[in-house]
Amino acid sequence: MAIALTCTAYLTPLAAQSTAGDSLLDRAAQTLSAGRPVRANFEQTLTNPDVRQSRTARGEFAQQGPSKFAFRFTDPAGDAIVADGAAIWVYLPSSARGQVLKLPIAQGAQLDLITNLLTLPRANYAVTERPVGEIGGNAVSVFVLTPKAANAPFTKATLWIDRDNAVVRQLEAVELSGLVRRIRFTNVRTDGELPTAMLTFVVPAGVKVLDASGLLGGIKPPR
Repeated sequence: MAIALTCTAYLTPLAAQSTAGDSLLDRAAQTLSAGRPVRANFEQTLTNPDVRQSRTARGEFAQQGPSKFAFRFTDPAGDAIVADGAAIWVYLPSSARGQVLKLPIAQGAQLDLITNLLTLPRANYAVTERPVGEIGGNAVSVFVLTPKAANAPFTKATLWIDRDNAVVRQLEAVELSGLVRRIRFTNVRTDGELPTAMLTFVVPAGVKVLDASGLLGGIKPPR
């Protein structure tokens, strides 16, 4: 996936840039914990570096505070990953027709990347700031987060955070398998309430619910 990411040089002293970046990461974390509704279009690219293959999916994303989010796919149409605050529902009829996985919130660490990366980020990760850049015409600060915990579901993650409103414009995580997951958000809106149905999963008729407790090896999100 081609991403327009241009590093821009600033005349501000380096120490001032670092302070501004630190504050921006903290603002993004505070925005998440405050439960500000976020809605956006997304494009997700999964890349397997071993076989040099990628696949891309698209849809609509919503989040309202920690542990309440939804990825509702338009490509592949009908797929959905929804966390309603009590459980995470993984419904992928494009590849697993007739069933939906139900996960405890605590086991969905690699599914709810924003919550995991922005919950006490400085306590849970070693943070490195890259030069200021740009995505889709929006100035961003770029942060590389390396987990301090040995049981994290990824080895490294990168956040591109909007310098104006502290929303995540893009994230990338390198999973334990080596798979690289990159999600880019566009048409980001933070000025309206989310429809109740957006963060609610209704089991379709005839679909079997599978209790997936333990499926992810008991990996818990950092706190």
